[in-house]
Amino acid sequence: MDNIALLLSAAALAVSAAAGILAGYGAIRIFNRMPAKWLCDYDELPDERHLPPRINKYPWALLFSLVFATAAFKAILISWAYGAAALSALWLLLLIGLSDNKYRIIPDQFVIMLAATGIGFAAIEQGNAARYAFLSPLFGMLVGGGVFFLIVLLGKLFAKREIMGFGDVKLTAVCGLIAGLSGIVAILIMTAISSAAIFSLRLARGDIKTTDEAALGPFIAGATAVYIMFSEEIARIARFYIEMTP
Repeated sequence: MDNIALLLSAAALAVSAAAGILAGYGAIRIFNRMPAKWLCDYDELPDERHLPPRINKYPWALLFSLVFATAAFKAILISWAYGAAALSALWLLLLIGLSDNKYRIIPDQFVIMLAATGIGFAAIEQGNAARYAFLSPLFGMLVGGGVFFLIVLLGKLFAKREIMGFGDVKLTAVCGLIAGLSGIVAILIMTAISSAAIFSLRLARGDIKTTDEAALGPFIAGATAVYIMFSEEIARIARFYIEMTP
């Protein structure tokens, strides 16, 4: 039995290393070679800013490969099915984060593909959980998209401008599909805390002004990636906090 477990661990390590390299270098290649129109708004035409190379191969390809390999190994230890779904989602979340950070756009193509991984996560959850578990991804999608859609509406009503893009609404809806109801709550909290901390730091340093627009997509994508990889640990922390709260 120990030998079988050792062989399975070795296989998981080998597959994770290969998948990490493919994902890391593949992300750079896809980001640099995707159609420029994907990185433009609906009424915008590509210009020289959208031409490749958009991100340097080194050192980012190596760094992404190491991160993906580590993430794949951790996810595969949960199950091979979860490993496949998690690595696919993380890869797409990286491309989404890069696109929004550099071009202030979240390509619909990546959001649609990310939604497909959400179906995979829902199937895994349904196989491991009780009856009606499929409702959690549905509620997560409604809450994730609904919260940000409400913010967009309030911004137009009171601030008379777009506080955030509709791409953020679509992204959070799909992240809710992936993470479920409890997961999207954690993702929204992590997004709010991390974005507020970074924006405050940049304001204090004078890098941006209060009227400047900043990309929120990287924070949503990053928070979702953290939840995908550490959902069990986050759930334990949440339970501990609830139990310790009077």
